[in-house]
Amino acid sequence: MVSIIKNQLLKHLSRFTKNLSADKINLSTFKGEGELSNLELDEIVLTELLELPSWLRLTRAWCNRVQFRIHWTKLKTVPIYLKLDEVNIIVETCEELRSLSSPSGASSYGGVPGKYSFIHKVIDGITIAVNTVNITFNSPAFTASVQISRIIVESKSTSWQRSDLRMTRLKDTDKGQILIFKELEWQTVRIEAKSTKDKELTPLRLLTNHARCRITIKKRLSDCFIMGSRLVLILDDLLWVLTDSQMKAALHFLDSLADLVQKATDVTRKEKAARKLEVLPEYQAQKAQEARSNEASAISKIFSRYDVVETSYHFLSQHIVLHLCDDPGDSRSCHPNLKDGGALQISLHGFQVDYYPYHLAMGDRKHWPRYKDGSVPHTQWLNQSLSSFRSKFIDLIDKNRSQHVPLSRSSQAQNQTNNTKPLDNHSSSMQSGVSPDSAKKSSNTVKNYVLKQLPKMMTTCIIVRIEDFSLYKVTTSGKKQALKEFISGDRDHISLPEDTNIFHAEFTYYYYPGNIPFPLPPPKFYVQLNPTQIYFDIDSCLWMNSFALNLHQSLVGAKSNASSAPLPYIDVKIEAILPRVILESNIDQHGQRDRPKSLHLQVTRATITNVRSLEQSSRADLAKCVDSFHMGSLFFGSDFPSQPNDYYIVTQKFLDHIAAMDNVRSVPEFIPSKPCSEQFTQELLWTEAKDVWCINLDPVWADFYGARSVGSNRPIPFLDAVPVTIWVHMNMDMQPKCSFDEPKTADIHALAYISNLVSVQLNHYQYLFLLRMAEDLSELATFLTVDSNRILKQDVDKSLAIGALIPQVEVTFVMPSQCPGKESSGGDLESVLPDSSSIADDILAATGSGATLWQPSETLSSQTDLGKKSANVEPIRVRPEMGLAITSPINESMTRSTPKATDGAAGMKNTPQSQPFSNIPNNLNAGLSSMKKGFSNLMTSIDSALKSSPDDMSDTVSIRSDASSDSENYVVVNLESGERNVECMDAMFKVQGVNYDVPPRAAVVEMASEVIEDENTVTTPSEHSLASTYKRRDLVSVATFKLSKVEFLQQSAGFASNLKVQVSNIVSDECGSIPWDEFQSKFSSRSRAWVDLPANSNTSLSVKLRLDHDLDLSSLSAIKDMNMSDKTGLRKLFKDTLNIQVNDVDLILNMSTVIGLADLVEDEIIPIQIPMQISLNNIQLHLNEDRPPNNITSPGPIPIDLKVNQLFINKDVDGVFHIMPLTQNSISSTSSSMSLREEKERERELQTMQQTIRQLKSDNDELKRRLAAFDRISDENRVLRKTKEESEILRACLTSAQDDIAKLINDKKSLLESLQKMEEHFKQPDRSRQWTTKR
Repeated sequence: MVSIIKNQLLKHLSRFTKNLSADKINLSTFKGEGELSNLELDEIVLTELLELPSWLRLTRAWCNRVQFRIHWTKLKTVPIYLKLDEVNIIVETCEELRSLSSPSGASSYGGVPGKYSFIHKVIDGITIAVNTVNITFNSPAFTASVQISRIIVESKSTSWQRSDLRMTRLKDTDKGQILIFKELEWQTVRIEAKSTKDKELTPLRLLTNHARCRITIKKRLSDCFIMGSRLVLILDDLLWVLTDSQMKAALHFLDSLADLVQKATDVTRKEKAARKLEVLPEYQAQKAQEARSNEASAISKIFSRYDVVETSYHFLSQHIVLHLCDDPGDSRSCHPNLKDGGALQISLHGFQVDYYPYHLAMGDRKHWPRYKDGSVPHTQWLNQSLSSFRSKFIDLIDKNRSQHVPLSRSSQAQNQTNNTKPLDNHSSSMQSGVSPDSAKKSSNTVKNYVLKQLPKMMTTCIIVRIEDFSLYKVTTSGKKQALKEFISGDRDHISLPEDTNIFHAEFTYYYYPGNIPFPLPPPKFYVQLNPTQIYFDIDSCLWMNSFALNLHQSLVGAKSNASSAPLPYIDVKIEAILPRVILESNIDQHGQRDRPKSLHLQVTRATITNVRSLEQSSRADLAKCVDSFHMGSLFFGSDFPSQPNDYYIVTQKFLDHIAAMDNVRSVPEFIPSKPCSEQFTQELLWTEAKDVWCINLDPVWADFYGARSVGSNRPIPFLDAVPVTIWVHMNMDMQPKCSFDEPKTADIHALAYISNLVSVQLNHYQYLFLLRMAEDLSELATFLTVDSNRILKQDVDKSLAIGALIPQVEVTFVMPSQCPGKESSGGDLESVLPDSSSIADDILAATGSGATLWQPSETLSSQTDLGKKSANVEPIRVRPEMGLAITSPINESMTRSTPKATDGAAGMKNTPQSQPFSNIPNNLNAGLSSMKKGFSNLMTSIDSALKSSPDDMSDTVSIRSDASSDSENYVVVNLESGERNVECMDAMFKVQGVNYDVPPRAAVVEMASEVIEDENTVTTPSEHSLASTYKRRDLVSVATFKLSKVEFLQQSAGFASNLKVQVSNIVSDECGSIPWDEFQSKFSSRSRAWVDLPANSNTSLSVKLRLDHDLDLSSLSAIKDMNMSDKTGLRKLFKDTLNIQVNDVDLILNMSTVIGLADLVEDEIIPIQIPMQISLNNIQLHLNEDRPPNNITSPGPIPIDLKVNQLFINKDVDGVFHIMPLTQNSISSTSSSMSLREEKERERELQTMQQTIRQLKSDNDELKRRLAAFDRISDENRVLRKTKEESEILRACLTSAQDDIAKLINDKKSLLESLQKMEEHFKQPDRSRQWTTKR
C-alpha cells in the first residue's frame, strides 16, 4: 500500500522536481503524515507555473525538508497541511525577454485540468507553512538577498477569519463562478542589496515587521480559468532610515531595471488585457441578466458583494516613518547651520497604493474598493477628455468628406463612448459595436474600424492616497531640538471628515489590448491636495534642495543621454484646497504688543495645469492676459526703467500658444477611406504643446497672526482677497541663443493676470516683520544659488522673469492717531458701514471672526474670544441634526472670502445681522464671482463626503453550510443591500486590533489673551457685552495711497536681479482718527464698490523705479571662500542701486501723516546704505498743519504749498544726500558758449526736425488707426475662439445626449420584448387548462 502511494507521488511530483526517488519519501498512510527531504524543484516548470514576469528567470530552487499532514476523513472541512523548513531560490534578470506561457491562460493547477471539482476544492484549501525562504536576486547592476521568516498561507472566510473550509469560498452556480479567499502572512522580511559595478555605493538594507497579503481569486467553474484576482498587501508600521548614499544606491538599482521592466510590462499588459477583454462579454451578459430579473437569489447578492470585477493590486500601511540623513562631503549645503549635516523626518498615516492594470476606459469605478467616484473631480476631467478625444478623432475622419454625416442614434448607442454611464451601458455598446446595421449606415470603412476599436480601449490606473502626513523641519547635530512641522496636513484646523484623505493622486495610462497601433489620449496625472500648511524654514528648504540636487546629479552622471531625453507627453492637473503658507518670525519681541509673530498666506483653491480648458486656463484667457500686458509700456518699451540687456517678458512662445502655432506635431489633413495601420500611431492626436502652465489662485489673501494687542489667535488683515492667474513657460533648450535679432529670453517666464483691486494695509511693526522676512528670503535665494552651482558644477546661471499689471493698488498705512478726540470717518472709508457702536454683530459675521454661522446659540453666547479660529483650539462642531460637519475654522475661510461676494453670499443669507450689507451695490467683477463659484464647489465636495450612512452593527450577514457536508446551499440572515457592499470590501483592508484613526497632533499650549496683562485697557461697564469683547478701543490714523495701473517686472539671473515698477497715477486719502476695529470692518469691504475704469492711454507715468541687486565683480571668487556664518559680511558682497523718477504728482497731505509715515518706515536696526538717484519733475505738495500748536500765541495752522519743477537727489554709499538741479547747469553753460554760426546751423537742423516731426505725427496717426482696427480684430478673434471652444463642448454634450436617448430607446425595445414574452408565457397555462376542460 505504501509503495503504491509512493509511486503515485513520484508520478505526479516528478514533473516539478529533479532527482526525486522513493528513498527521499517517508510516508505513514493511515496517519496521513509524510515527509520529503532534499527536494530540488525544476526551475523551468516552476517559472511557468508561477507565471513570473518575462524579465525574470528562476535558475535554482530547493527545499531541505517538506512535511505534510492529511485528515482523510475531514478533507471537506480541514485543510491539508504542508510544512517546509527552509526554501532557497535563486533568480536572475534576463537580457532578452523570455517567451510567456500559453495565451489561453494557465490552468489553476497544471495536473488537474477540467471542470472545478472536489479535488480542486482540496487543493485550493491547502495550508502551507514555511520557516524560512531565502531568495537571491542577481542582475548585471546589483545583487540582492531577501530573507522571509515564518510564512503561512491559509484559507480564510469572507471576513478574513479562520474558519471551516466550506466557509472560505463562495460559489454562484447561476454565474458559473467561484471566489476563493487566501491569506499569506509572514513575520519579518530582511532585504539587502549591493552594487556590483560601483563598489563605493552603500549597501541598501530594509527590515520590515509583521505583514500579510490577502488574495481573492475568481475562477470559472467550467474550466478553472482564473478570471481575476484582488491582492491586498497590508504592512505593519514601518520605520526606515536612509542616507543620501543609500538613496543613490536605491535609485541606481531601480534605474537599472526600469527599461527592462517597462518593456516587459508593455508586452504582458497588452496580451493579458486581450484575455481580460474576452471575459468581459460574460460579465456584461450577467449584469444585463441581473438587471432584467426582479429578484436575485440570496447567494447571488452575497456573491456580488465580494465579487472581483477586475484584477487589482493594493498596498496599505497604516504608519510609515522615514528618516533621511545626508552624508559628509560636498553634497551638504554651505549654510552655517547645515555644515555638520541634518536629518529630515517624514511621517505618513494611512498610506495606500492601488493598481488597476486592466480597467476599461469607458467603465465606471463603482466596484473599486475604498474609492468614492463622486468625491474626486478627476472622473469628470477624464470624461471630458475622452469625449473630446472621440469628437476630435471622428472629425478628423470626416474631414475629407464633402459633407459631415452625423452618427445616427442607433450607431451611437452601439458605439457609445461617454464614460459617465455605468459599465453595463458601455458593455452593450461594445457588444454591438460592429453590427451589420451600423455598417450599412456608414459607408466609411475607416470610421467603422475606429468605432469598433474605441470601446476596446483600456487603461492602467495607479492611485496613491494618504490620510495624513507630516514633514518635520530639519534637525541638525550639536543641539537637541524638538520636532516641528514643516509641511503637514491641516486636518485639525479645518476639521475634515475622517474618511477624507489629505493627498490623492491618480495616474492613468491608455492602451489597446493586443499589439494594435491605434491613436490614444495622452496619459493623465491628477493630484488633489486637501488643506495643507507649510511653515517657512530656511534650513529645511536648503537641506531639501541640496539633497535633491545631489540625487539628481548622481542619476545624470550615470546616464549620458539623460539631459537629451525628451520630456514625457502627459496631461497634468493639480488642485490644492485651502493651502496655507506660514512665515514665522524667529525673534520674539515681548515689549511690542503690535508686533506679529507670523504671516499666513492662504488660498481657497489653487489649480496648476498644462491642459487648455474652459476652467480659466483656455487660450482665450491667455490672450486676455497678453492683451492686458500690451497696455503697459514697461514690458515693451526701451525707456527708463528698462535697459537694453533686460528680458522680454511676453515671449513669442506665448503668442504662438495663443494661436496654436506651437504644436509638437501637425495633424494629418485627412485619412484615406481604407484602414491602414501605419497611419494610426499612438501619438496621432498628441499635437498640443504641454510646456505652458496655468496657475490659478482663486482667491489669495494674507493675514498677520500673533499680535498680543488683539489676541494671539486673531487675524489682522494684510492683503485682501484677490484672484490671481499666472501663466508660466519654461524654456527647456539649454543652448544659449547667439542671434542678436531675437529678443533676450529667460529660462522661466511668468505672466500674472490680476483684474481686481489689490488692497493692502500696514503698520510700523508689520513693516519691520516684512523687512526681516525679506532678509530671510534674500539669504535663502543666495544660498540656493551657491549650493546649486557648487553641486551641479555649472557656471551658467538660471534666469527668471516675472511680470504683472495691476489695475489699482491701494496701500493703507496705519499709524497712531496724532489728534486724540477727533474721530472721523472721512475719505474712502465714508458711509461704507454704520458706526462701530452698531456693528457688533456684523463684526462676528463679516470681519473674519471665528464664530460659526450655524453654531448653537448657547455656544455662541459663551464664546468670548476670537482666538477660537486657531488650529491649537478645539474646533466647535455644529449640531448633528443639521447634516453638516463644517466647523469654525472652515468658516474662517468663508468669512475671509464672502465679503467679496454679493449681499446674497452663503455666509450671510441666514443671519439677520447681515442686513446692513443689503445696501451695498451689486457691481462685482468676474474674478470674485469665480471665487464664489470655486468656494461653492469646495463646500459641495465636502458636503457630499459627509453624506455617508452610519454603520448599523445589527445589520449582519450570516453564512453557514447546509446539513450535507458537500452542499453549496447557504442560509442568509438579515440581508440588506446598499452600503454593506462597501463594508464587505473594506474588510479586506482592515486587520483586527489595529487603530485606523489618525492620531491627533500634540497641541501647543498657549496663554490666553485674557491672562496677559493689558496696561493700556480700561474696563468700562459697556465692555461686558458680547460685542465689546471683540473690540479694540484705541484710535488710529490711516493714510491710503491709491496707485493706478501698477506695472511690475522682476528678473533675475544667478546672483543678479533687478526690480522695475511703473505707476500711472497716485492719489492720497487720509483719516486722522478712527477706531481700529471700525477701520478693519471697513477695510474688508473696500473691494466691493471698486470698478475697473477704462484705461486712458494719454495718462503720463507718475513714478518709475528700478532696483538693481548684483554681486560685486571683485567678490565673485571670494564668495566661495568666505565664512558663510558672517551674514553681515555676506550682505556686503552685494551692491544695490535704486533709481527713481517721479513726474507730475500732486498730493495733499496732513503734517501728522507725513510725520507718521516717517516714523512708520524707520527700521529697528542700522541698515546698509543703498545708493540711490531720485529725479523729481513737476511735483506739487499741499501740506495741511493739523497738529496742535506748541505756543499759545500761535495764530493758527498755516498750510504749506511746495512745488518742485526739476530736482535731482543723489545718495552715495556713505549715506550723504546731494541735492542739485536736474538740467539748469548744463543748459546755461551750453547757451553761453554757443556761437552765431552754430545757432544758424541749429536753426536749419531745427526746421528739418520739425518737418520730420510732422511726418512722424501723420505716420503715428495712421498707426493709431491701424492699432484700433487690430484691437477690434483681436477682440473678435478672442470671442470667436471662445465660441469655438464652447461649441466643441456643446457638441460633445449633444453626442452624449443622443447616445443616452438611443440607449433608452433600446432599453424600451428590450422591455417591450420582455413584456411580450411574459404575456406569451402566462397565456400557455390558460391554453392547457382549456384543452383539459375539453377532454
